[in-house]
Amino acid sequence: MPMQEIVRILRDLVDASGLRLKGVQQLLLSEHRDGPRPPSYDGLSRRLRGEGLQNNAWLINSIIQVLAPPERREDLAEEVRQHLLNARAVRAVAGTPPAQAAPTPELLDVLQENRALRKEVKRLERQVERRKRELNGLREQLAALELRIPLPRTAQTPEPGQQPVPRSAQGQPSPVAVNEVASALPSAEPGRDRRRTQWAGALPSVVPGSPDAGRAAVADALLGIRDFEAETAAALRRALDSVLDGGRTGRFDLATLGPTEKIYIGDKIKHELLSTWGHQPGQETDLSLRGEDVSLKVTMGRTWIFTPEELGTLCLLVSADDQRSRWNLGLIRIQTADLSRSPGNRDRKRVLSAAGRQSVTWLFQEAPLPENTLLHLPAPLREKIFAPKGVGASSQARTNSLFRIVQGRVLNRSTVRTVALHEDAPKRVRDARTTLRQEGILVLGSTQQHVRIARGLGLPAPRKGEWVSQRVARMRPDHGDSPSVTLSGEAWTKARPEDPIEEAPYPDEYP
Repeated sequence: MPMQEIVRILRDLVDASGLRLKGVQQLLLSEHRDGPRPPSYDGLSRRLRGEGLQNNAWLINSIIQVLAPPERREDLAEEVRQHLLNARAVRAVAGTPPAQAAPTPELLDVLQENRALRKEVKRLERQVERRKRELNGLREQLAALELRIPLPRTAQTPEPGQQPVPRSAQGQPSPVAVNEVASALPSAEPGRDRRRTQWAGALPSVVPGSPDAGRAAVADALLGIRDFEAETAAALRRALDSVLDGGRTGRFDLATLGPTEKIYIGDKIKHELLSTWGHQPGQETDLSLRGEDVSLKVTMGRTWIFTPEELGTLCLLVSADDQRSRWNLGLIRIQTADLSRSPGNRDRKRVLSAAGRQSVTWLFQEAPLPENTLLHLPAPLREKIFAPKGVGASSQARTNSLFRIVQGRVLNRSTVRTVALHEDAPKRVRDARTTLRQEGILVLGSTQQHVRIARGLGLPAPRKGEWVSQRVARMRPDHGDSPSVTLSGEAWTKARPEDPIEEAPYPDEYP
């Protein structure tokens, strides 16, 4: 039979590669990060037994491309193509199926009940979506109330005891008014101090020679990676931003992803972490360290799910919370007592129980995740930045608004691309730097000179692919001992709301 021949070819390739099925799956995932997702471990096992393989030419050719020697790939691909054509020909001449008997009254009742249940499910799904939208709106209102943000006033007359809002020569509110709003945002951590909540020293319950000494060896190997905490946090941020794809979609909230994209987040995080840590997948698990096979379990909430086959496996638990800008990393060797009692579903998957959480050795808990700036901005400020209508509709105008409104906070390349809806974020930043100079706003990047200026002004220092903006004013006696920096032979400091707008030094004076 044609399909049996194809199964034989694929299984010969797997056997000749020396890889186990898990290794083949990981290899397919790494080769097709941006394309169709290969099947799961169980799905791949069924395909290699011939189930559903006839309509999956993409998977057949993908296995040939990653496992077959280069000199045999074309011949095998042609042989498989002929087998697929023969299989379709056999199916076409197989004859017409026998006539089906008329449905019984009992069957009609079941079908009618199924239709009613489907309608009810769709109604409940629509209700859930409405509740989600309401919840997101309430979250934004809560964020605005907690931040107590003073919205910019458009009235000409200030309230008693309030400084008048500066206006430009054209009668429009000056950037100072918007700067007052930006100053109410929660400030970034001083000096970007990522406080680590790593447990002190080696695992307290595991010593050399103990049954679970491998857990300590894996922990030491991970923590021995240079800048492990900062690099891991950056990898998580890259994975989330990559799935959001803000430069093309304008999305910044994971809640706006589709079901398939949400499933893909876990795989993307695994790929980014393995690439960042410089490790290759194990034969049967995601990672091999110090002779230990480690399975990576990723969640965007607080629940991890395990299969019966993972009992006794050393698991590295990863969680990322974009709403709270926090991430966790812990190690556990899964035992039956660590899991919930209920079987969970027909695959007998079970979740980590409350008792199981006590068995986790946390390497990092509540560690800071690089902020998703747009997600944490109150809705009124986001509306000003995106400006869906009018003058602010252009890509460059949105970028200018971003650096004008969000001052004193580091903005990464993904944030700029999402606002600009443009791939060339550095070009938009350079043009914004020239335009905003007339409003007294410096836009600083990651060059050595820019970092020196940022630190001199008391701002967080940008790294590669990051920027920070700040309106400045010439230093005067009433500024006291405010942080300052010398530019073009004059001392400049952070501008206060009441300081007049002064043109900042030319960009080429702080290259």
